[in-house]
Amino acid sequence: MSAPVAHCTVDTAGTVVFELAGAAGPELVLRRRGGATPADEVRLPLTGPRAVLDHATPLAEGRWDIECDGRPVRPGTRDVRALVDRIPGAGPVTVRVPYPTADGRIALRSWVRAPHAEAGAIHLADGAMTVAGVLYGAGTGEGATVEARRCEEGDPAPRTHRVPVTGGTGGAFTFTLPYAPLAGPAVTARRLWDLWLLPAHGAAPVRLSRILDDVWDRRRIHVYPAYRADGWVAAPCYSGDNDLRVRLEPGDRHPAAMRTEAVRDG
Repeated sequence: MSAPVAHCTVDTAGTVVFELAGAAGPELVLRRRGGATPADEVRLPLTGPRAVLDHATPLAEGRWDIECDGRPVRPGTRDVRALVDRIPGAGPVTVRVPYPTADGRIALRSWVRAPHAEAGAIHLADGAMTVAGVLYGAGTGEGATVEARRCEEGDPAPRTHRVPVTGGTGGAFTFTLPYAPLAGPAVTARRLWDLWLLPAHGAAPVRLSRILDDVWDRRRIHVYPAYRADGWVAAPCYSGDNDLRVRLEPGDRHPAAMRTEAVRDG
């Protein structure tokens, strides 16, 4: 018996509707990868060929595999247009994106952030990156900064570098991060610096990410030109979880090779 096929539609509130073809079981089962608690399994009853994941149904952040009648579900059509340029309402920012896996199954990527710092346009000039973003669920205040964190194996604490943030209306913010302070001492191996927004002096850090659209993995979508200096090469990039980073490589690495590896394992 061939695996069932799910056609998915997502609305602006985040409700996901699955229309199944070839399903024999009474329900659709979602399981979070790596999860080991009852909350890491969600069962959606099938009404005819349809199962609905309501936006109010709790779903932890992570990747959720989907099966029906003990079999994986294959992807059909996906209508996720409602997620593009979505402006979240009050409360935690939740995003759910159905996507096809590399081995031909349908899965769901879920984010839950409170507060959430959404990265927007990135401008590159003079060995620095200038990022515009919007903070949801909080506001920026006196002493707001962005912190780059580099954590190497064996370090007692992450190495950090901070730059000031300019706040705006409606949670808007901007910052400029030069690459050079991230490159010392000599860059002899790949380095990744994760970026966090500290909305005000003493405030808890918020991870900078880009999740308010229909892209479940930005590594293949947003590839930025590399900046070459004496002894190192740097560029912005995104992780597989859509978190914003800065990536550095030794200067003998060709920028094209750097971009290729960012897709593969960033």
